[in-house]
Amino acid sequence: MVNPTSAELAEFFGIMIGDGGINNEWQVNITLNTDADAEYILYVRALMKKLFDVYPSIRPRRTRGATIVSLASTTVVDFLVHKGLPRGNKLLQGLRIPQWILSQKTYKIACVRGLVDTDGCLVLHRHRIGGKIYNNLYLSFSSASPELLTQTTQVFLNLGLRPHLAGDQREINLYRLEDVQKYLHIVGTSNERIRRVYQKWRRARAAEWA
Repeated sequence: MVNPTSAELAEFFGIMIGDGGINNEWQVNITLNTDADAEYILYVRALMKKLFDVYPSIRPRRTRGATIVSLASTTVVDFLVHKGLPRGNKLLQGLRIPQWILSQKTYKIACVRGLVDTDGCLVLHRHRIGGKIYNNLYLSFSSASPELLTQTTQVFLNLGLRPHLAGDQREINLYRLEDVQKYLHIVGTSNERIRRVYQKWRRARAAEWA
């Protein structure tokens, strides 16, 4: 197992907080979209193998369009719980970023990358003004945990970003293009789904000025 306070582990914690769960004494599950996250599924499996030296299984759930990356190990579960991941219902137990991650900038960045790669997205918004089509890009992250949204907002602010909390208090958005690009430069992404949207926006923007 790697250093228990590595940036890679912090990214894995972000993934787990977003789309993961510890359902019992011995199993870690991460549920991802089979089609949209096809490449990311392989990335997550490789990350888990690197962190814990245990090869996870991949189990498609065809009826729900989802794939579960699953790792069975009581040692790993005990370690993750000790480091701050809840066992069972995450929301009922208070979903939050553990303090050991918040204590170091590189860990916070890596954790937020995992959070946004799972529970976030880039949105390409097209609209027409005066007969011309414009393409805008913004980043969105959602969670049902008020504490997690507060923590993530603070990380964004610390990075010099300007997040906006949606009216329903369940979503953080970066609406300014310079903030989206700064996020991608500083935090980055491990998910091809997000890279594809950014590349699509770049092509659309280039076409606007052609």
